[in-house]
Amino acid sequence: MRLRRPRWKDPRLIVGIVLVVASVLMGALLVSRLSETTPVLVARSPIVPGDPIDSADLVVVEMRLGDQTGLYAGTMDSVPAGAVVTRTVQEGELLPMSAIGQAAEVTLRPVVIPVDATVAESVVPGATVELWHTAPTSADSEEVQAVLLVPDAVVRRIDEGSSLGMRSMAVEVLVPSGSVGEVLEVLSKDERLDVIGVPGAHGLAP
Repeated sequence: MRLRRPRWKDPRLIVGIVLVVASVLMGALLVSRLSETTPVLVARSPIVPGDPIDSADLVVVEMRLGDQTGLYAGTMDSVPAGAVVTRTVQEGELLPMSAIGQAAEVTLRPVVIPVDATVAESVVPGATVELWHTAPTSADSEEVQAVLLVPDAVVRRIDEGSSLGMRSMAVEVLVPSGSVGEVLEVLSKDERLDVIGVPGAHGLAP
């Protein structure tokens, strides 16, 4: 038997050509989408809950986000007027749409805590810290007890000042509104309140 030359009208040949062309087009489309970049806002420095979203604190970079493009703010035009961040956005982090809200949504309140000595390296703006209260076990006892007062405060600012040549320091922290009363009570008694860093922690969860 002699093999016959395939003809252009042969359905099998036409189907084969269509499959080859389709695979080439799909491959080209996939490569194009993978190489496509989109603008996205990135934090220049830590932005803590309640801080307004300001273009001065952000930089626009081009990144390949693929299907995650809608999860992040691309330009300031996508940020509503008067918006604040509702959770900590760390330096170099993309600004997620889920972290953008209004001031009424932030349940943290600022409290300034004086400290006697320099704080640990992990206590920096935007970091999650613990507040520990140390006090005598009773009025006439010399024994003291340390109690974890707030497990998830956020450092807003560190103030290093000086008074009459004596160096002093204060740490402004954001405390859950339900814990503000306890913290203020400790401060009013002039009892010891330590700001302890949580290594590896990066702000509050969204």
